[in-house]
Parts: sequence; C-alpha cells; structure tokens
Amino acid sequence: MQTTLYLLRHGETIENANGIFQGQTPGHLSEKGKKQAAAMRSKVARLHFDAVLCSDLQRCKDTAGIVLAGTDTTPLYTTLLRERYMGNLVGKPIAGALLDDSVENAEQVGLRARQLLRIIQEKYAGKSLLIISHGYFLHIFQAIIENKQIDEVNSIGNCEIRKINFSC
Repeated sequence: MQTTLYLLRHGETIENANGIFQGQTPGHLSEKGKKQAAAMRSKVARLHFDAVLCSDLQRCKDTAGIVLAGTDTTPLYTTLLRERYMGNLVGKPIAGALLDDSVENAEQVGLRARQLLRIIQEKYAGKSLLIISHGYFLHIFQAIIENKQIDEVNSIGNCEIRKINFSC
C-alpha cells in the first residue's frame, strides 16, 4: 500500500539566523521564517493530505498556523517529531561546538523516528500526510524511510518541503 509523506521543516527562527543551538526549546520564527511559511501556504494548498502531524515545539506550531491558515485542518501535535535534544549546548553558538554525552545522538533520534514510522504504518497506511518538524529529525527520518545512511540524504532547509512515497 503506497503512503505519501510531505516533510516540511519549520520556517527560519531567530536562533537559526544567529547560529544558536535550539534543540527542544520553543524557538521564535524570524520575520524571514514567517514569510517563508506564508509563501509555503500556496504550495501546501495544492497538495492533498489526509492528516497533518506536527512537532509540539512552538516554532513548528507557528509554521503550521501560517501554512494552514484559511483551512479547516487541525494538526495533531506529537513529541515524537521534536528536534534532537541538545543538552548542555542549548542556547550556545553552533560554530566551533563539540557535541558531548548530553546531546541526543542519531541512534536515539532514530528510535523516535522508527516509532513514528510504525504509527504511520498502523494508522495511516495508504494515506497522504503532511509532517511538520525540524531539520535534524527530518534528516534522520528520511534516511530511515529510504533505508539510506544519514550522509546519503541531503539536509532539509528552513520551510523546504519534500515528498516521499513508500510502501507500507
């Protein structure tokens, strides 16, 4: 059974623009991020999807609110779609940072991604979903779905959307 996923990363945040680790903090859409989401609205309006799954972090909620404005679609919020936990690095500059044991690693993020994939296979097989989440999570999620190594999948930019078809 063919399932279609539209993976959408949230709009640019003030923290993205300033090169600051956000992890699982709410984040604040920048003016550019709000414009990106508004521009994405017309693209998303042309898509067919049966449900929207969205990270419960504020930057994704805000993006969803802008992208879905004027529709009767209500996203389902889930912690499974949260960005990777950045531990001691939250609020610190990305440049020159060294990851430590406090940071959620790819394997740990992959566990959440696989759990989400199982839910999609059980509840949404054969459906079309819009998934609004974060860069690192979506990178891992796409690699798992496509059965690829992380370095074989391109990172997803702010307010970029990708379509993935897979068999359940």
